[in-house]
Amino acid sequence: MITIISPVFNAATFIRTCIQSVAEQHFEGLEHLIMDGGSTDGTPEIIQEIAAQFPHIRWVSEKDKGQSDAMNKGIEMARNPVISFLNADDRYEPGAISKAHSFFKTAPANSFYVGNCRVLREDGSEYMINKPYPFDQVSFMLDYNFPFNPSAYFYHKSLHNKVGMYEMDDHLTMDIDFLLRLPGKANIVYVDSVLGNYVMVANSKTMKEISAGRNVENLHQVFNRYLPNLSAGQKIKLSILKKLGKNRGWIMYYVDHPEKLLQKIMGKK
Repeated sequence: MITIISPVFNAATFIRTCIQSVAEQHFEGLEHLIMDGGSTDGTPEIIQEIAAQFPHIRWVSEKDKGQSDAMNKGIEMARNPVISFLNADDRYEPGAISKAHSFFKTAPANSFYVGNCRVLREDGSEYMINKPYPFDQVSFMLDYNFPFNPSAYFYHKSLHNKVGMYEMDDHLTMDIDFLLRLPGKANIVYVDSVLGNYVMVANSKTMKEISAGRNVENLHQVFNRYLPNLSAGQKIKLSILKKLGKNRGWIMYYVDHPEKLLQKIMGKK
């Protein structure tokens, strides 16, 4: 029922752990599709060695046009109706794939199942747990409340028939671009449970962008493409919340929970 797609390139340091995190949750119908971009550091040899032990693994090693190209090829090759992406330096939480499998047994078409993501330092210590809910375009554009890493979500492959594939020319924010197309087209279901683990590897593409201070700039480039498509109500909401600045979190909390504000005024917990 589920295909895990791992786009990898020169990932010999991490690929064993990545594959193992999937293999440890093996059940009937699971497929792990590894798309190697022609690595030269021994990654293909490691994949070949481990794939010989696990029949649920399929893999290819060939030159591609970047991560988005590898992801799109993986989608087309996937044999199952539900997919998820696991980068080489990330891993699933034990039991995550089983939870997704149970959900999709009865999930309606075009479902997107998303949970929390544990963010880890390179030494394995926990940095934070990212909780992406609420899942809407305005929240994305305000506080970047998006799933921190694809390891924290699973979805019906058929969604790509409605929203298109990953942008070939976007090598940094292709996942955010895809997520911004989902509201109104996907049945989005959030579960307050850790599904994936994202490791902040210093030399990774994402962490290099953050270190260089370009991550916010990259995100705003994506957001600006979608601003014209927002409804009038969404644009008004976005404008008002931006003006509230850093205080908007607790202001909106009390707007949604006025009884809590009254309790605070009255000096009650």
